[in-house]
Amino acid sequence: MISSPASLIRSLFVSPGEKQAAGGRQLAVITLAGDRRLRAARCMLPALLVMALATMPGAFGQGSGVVIGSLINKTDPSIIGANIDLDVIGFAGGMGIIKSATTDSAGRFRIDGLPTDQMLMIRANYKSANYHGRVSFDASGKANVEIEIYEPTTSIKDIQTEGVRMAFQLTGDRLQSLETISFNNQTKPPRTFMSTEGNFRFSKAPGVLEPPKIEVTGPGSAMPLAQSPLEAPDGRSYYSLYPLRPGVTTFEVQESLPYTNRSYAYRKKFYQDVSSYQIGVIPQDLVVSGDGLTKIQADPQRNFAVYSGGPVKAGTEVAWTFSGGTPVVEPAAAESTGESKVKPAPTSVGQNALIIGPLLLMGFIVVLWYAYNHVQTLSQNSDLRTKELRGHREQLLNLLANLDNRYESQTLDRREYVRQREQGKRQLRRIALLLKK
Repeated sequence: MISSPASLIRSLFVSPGEKQAAGGRQLAVITLAGDRRLRAARCMLPALLVMALATMPGAFGQGSGVVIGSLINKTDPSIIGANIDLDVIGFAGGMGIIKSATTDSAGRFRIDGLPTDQMLMIRANYKSANYHGRVSFDASGKANVEIEIYEPTTSIKDIQTEGVRMAFQLTGDRLQSLETISFNNQTKPPRTFMSTEGNFRFSKAPGVLEPPKIEVTGPGSAMPLAQSPLEAPDGRSYYSLYPLRPGVTTFEVQESLPYTNRSYAYRKKFYQDVSSYQIGVIPQDLVVSGDGLTKIQADPQRNFAVYSGGPVKAGTEVAWTFSGGTPVVEPAAAESTGESKVKPAPTSVGQNALIIGPLLLMGFIVVLWYAYNHVQTLSQNSDLRTKELRGHREQLLNLLANLDNRYESQTLDRREYVRQREQGKRQLRRIALLLKK
């Protein structure tokens, strides 16, 4: 089930990028005010200032924190990151810039007056790529931050394509698709791949009903960053300029496709060499046929199936046909009475989680899929699998808690609240079943 236009898909796709994540969070939330609001604000400036001082979150307040740091060039230590623009990012109530600064001629910096009661990050923009360092204050309110930067390269050599998976779900007269692909940058010495033609390119699906959405998880991060793809001049593909830093970068592409007369002809061009790929479909009686596909798994109980294919060379175009399928019917959400069982959790992760969007059934397809595809190696990786599932459960609990918070603060209507909460509860039950196995 896909969310309303006001929500963004938040998936639980387990990928190589997630396995190497260091637990950082990346969010992209920008609030814009219209001209009319700005004109009204000028007329009411004194009152607005009083209200702002009374309600302004800690993210934009002054503090006693001091950050001392430097930029370290991991490609060539002799190259100094001098006069580089820096931003201090706060995560209280959404991502926002608290202060800006610039490195000195030796690549060093000092930033004073920072709040110490929230998660902060220092962002450096070096040669059109962003690099980050997390801030951890000690008891005295001081922090040392070293930010690793890299020289750019336009060579795709030593950048491997991994974890190519696609999921399709039939919802009424539409196919909702989710594609994930990871790039492992193993350049030596390490460099950041950047190309004006796009660092990640994917073909435009026939008849796509709306512009696709992209979420990117960079090296050392666990929370995706939403982006808007750019359409190529030929109108046949989209691309992203998000730089491929050393390590694993994962892209997720969400599309809405027409499903008229109970069929859809899908065409896709691969722009990278791919050793293998997998396709998950729900419902399980949704039939996929075409170039190089083999059905490897069907689960009537959980109502999904898995196909595999590959290898595929860059430049190859494949054609697949989707047909049949029984649309998933969501049970009517029961009216909840009394106090909510899941309470708001006042943590920075919980507060920011719903900004990305609710966890939906589409995302859970790939959780089940991941578990089944790794059944042969569970004896060797059971601890890792359990840890990952527990992490997904914790994310769901945070999202549900903040869903309750939004409803109680009247920022979410009851119908949408009940629908999203029932979806989250179903996913929690399924994760609980997987943890028992």
